[in-house]
Amino acid sequence: MQTLDLSEVVLANSTESLAADSSFTRLCPLLPFLATLHFIPDMLLSNRALAALECKDGIGELRSLKGLKVSAPAAHASAQPLTGLTPGPDSLIRLLRNCPLLESLEIACVDPIGPDLESIIDLDLDSALPPPLHLPDLKSLSLYAIPICALFLTLLRTSLPELRHLAVTPYSGRHTAQLSALLAAHGRSLTSLRINRPRHLPTSTGDVPPPQVLASCPELHYLALGQPSPEVLMLPAPPALDGEQPHPLRVLTIPRPSARFLREVEAMLPRLPVLAIVRARTVRWLCSGVSRKALEAGVQGEMHEWRRRFARRGVRLVDRDWRDPE
Repeated sequence: MQTLDLSEVVLANSTESLAADSSFTRLCPLLPFLATLHFIPDMLLSNRALAALECKDGIGELRSLKGLKVSAPAAHASAQPLTGLTPGPDSLIRLLRNCPLLESLEIACVDPIGPDLESIIDLDLDSALPPPLHLPDLKSLSLYAIPICALFLTLLRTSLPELRHLAVTPYSGRHTAQLSALLAAHGRSLTSLRINRPRHLPTSTGDVPPPQVLASCPELHYLALGQPSPEVLMLPAPPALDGEQPHPLRVLTIPRPSARFLREVEAMLPRLPVLAIVRARTVRWLCSGVSRKALEAGVQGEMHEWRRRFARRGVRLVDRDWRDPE
């Protein structure tokens, strides 16, 4: 067997979770040719299961590892009900060190980190950390609410020359420094970037400014934003002799249109010459047959205004289903 995909399995309670963990621990050594492993979304992998995976024959042949859960370091967590059940950052580093052929990796933090306890620690890459990983073939990386810890810092300074697709869920709006560092390290090769809505809203007004995503990712073709943030679309001023430097962005996904964001996107259009689609991820076009008044009200009215303004530039505005209006 080369593929074990458990992503559709639903666990009803903790007893079933423990049984699934025990079954995986016994099964793991029997899968020496495993190349794709997708865990149960609600499965909290124990340290014994992780050890079985780390030491199994053929672990170096693993190409895709998704649904892996990590427990936050004690300094980050407001409560530790899961400690001992899920692997910590150091355990995952040891596992990843044995998977040099990984092409796709997805990791999520499951611990309830209180925003009042969340700390912005110094992103000092010269501090005492494990050596960088060796992941020369990694093409897709998804990090969901991973705090700044040894695992994150190790990934930050690991060379990922083939990375093309990145999905990030910041823990909160206060972690824009974390996102900026991630894009500074790996943004130049990205063609697809998804920044999901932070798990928690910002808890202070002294937040670090959002990263300038387009400036950090000069090869980006697809950008999905969990919340509209005009600053991410900013590009550095071009040299006077060179004129406006274009960016290759083709598709922009936002939650829903707004008048303020429309102005910001319109201002950037001269430097986005190949932008073809703007997608409103949370909105559907109303069906044909509704009154004109309904089409002009609220978010539908804003959608039609965006569509009319963008049509002048040859840019389509589509809804959550990638549809044009009927």
